[in-house]
Amino acid sequence: MIDFTHVGDFSRWYRLCMNYVELSHDSFFYHNIYIVGKDNIPQKGTPLFAFSNHQNALMDAMALLNMFKDGRQPVFIARGDIFKKDAIAKIFRFLKIMPTFRTRDGGRRDIMYNNVTFDMAEKVLHKGGTMIMFPEAAHQHGRYLSTFKKGFPRICFAAEERADFNLQLQMLPVCLHYSHYEHCCTELLIIIGKPFTFEELFELYKTEPNNAYLALNDKARKILKEMVIDIEDQEHYQEYDLLRTLIAKNRLAKQKRKYTFYEQFQEERKVVSDIDELKKNSPDKFDALMTDTKNYLTGLKEVRLRDFLIGKKVSLFSLFFRKLCLILLFPFYLFAFINNAIPYYLPELLVKKFKDRQFHSSARYLSGFLIFPVFYLILFAVVWIFSSFLFAAAYILATAFMLKLIYFYKVAVIKFWHTWRYYLLKNKPSIQRLIKLKENILIFFL
Repeated sequence: MIDFTHVGDFSRWYRLCMNYVELSHDSFFYHNIYIVGKDNIPQKGTPLFAFSNHQNALMDAMALLNMFKDGRQPVFIARGDIFKKDAIAKIFRFLKIMPTFRTRDGGRRDIMYNNVTFDMAEKVLHKGGTMIMFPEAAHQHGRYLSTFKKGFPRICFAAEERADFNLQLQMLPVCLHYSHYEHCCTELLIIIGKPFTFEELFELYKTEPNNAYLALNDKARKILKEMVIDIEDQEHYQEYDLLRTLIAKNRLAKQKRKYTFYEQFQEERKVVSDIDELKKNSPDKFDALMTDTKNYLTGLKEVRLRDFLIGKKVSLFSLFFRKLCLILLFPFYLFAFINNAIPYYLPELLVKKFKDRQFHSSARYLSGFLIFPVFYLILFAVVWIFSSFLFAAAYILATAFMLKLIYFYKVAVIKFWHTWRYYLLKNKPSIQRLIKLKENILIFFL
């Protein structure tokens, strides 16, 4: 294993790299990023341990990294199996990521290396640095919160012990929520909770450290659970997942006002809570709701339509207007597609290598992160050869500016096609049955 001794030191090359990371992550990969609770972040130089839910592989780390706008260089701790090759480990060291090994990741020697990692983490915190870790120790395949492992409490207590329990380490809970895990040009919500300390557990740690670890885990998880969407009922996960958006959007639409992604998230959390209450207090109604929702999901798959179309009023005029807009925008889409197709679609070759869909957006981001600047430089040189420097610069700016049009135009075409299909099929018995099922589902939440 390579040496991580100086992983917490300030790096100018890292700072330069992060400038590009911030631009590509915030301005290009996501359509909108909302950060709530910025004022809760302690000042730079305060010993800080940030933790969050983990649902989207590397993109979770990117989100946490980019929520800090004060130039600090946080140090991450990630699972050790990805550090097996020295070349990869050196890249992660440059990115200020240290390994921690689980029993299934390696042998006794690897597990013993955790002591080195934890020691380095303590030193980072003791110097007023920022550590980031995902206590679940692995990303989850859905909107739920798994159990917390004991690695992060061990680091926190050891850091306090090194400072004679006077470090005043701040624990910062962060909720990450995505409109869609896999695709680019979607929305990301970062909710930063209020920092807290754990000095009430110091005495317990001095006599029963394992119980102190469990107590801090429990405290941290309870705080984070109140911030995230946590679908505990895995048996009915698909039904909950559909209902959280269906009901939330219906409730917000009745308010007849423009709402934000954050407000939608809050309403979705309330929907999940309402379903849990229904399950607890009215099990018969809950079972009926789950049956209707399951049948509704099955029906949607059979007719190959999305929920937002069912029961929607669609006119020939609206379809004609959409088609006209698509035709008028097509020349702009064609320009964007011709100039961006290679770097836009090349990452898909890498994406196909990952069976775990939670890695898809990470693969798209990382490959695009490397491919786009190289491709744009080549394109700039080619255009410059046949024109002028100013024209080539303007051409590249236009190409980059219209990059997102590829995604949004594609989505618009898909929505138009499905809306047209729905218009043709809306009087069919299968569609009418879905409309009735949706009405029955909504009645539960009146």
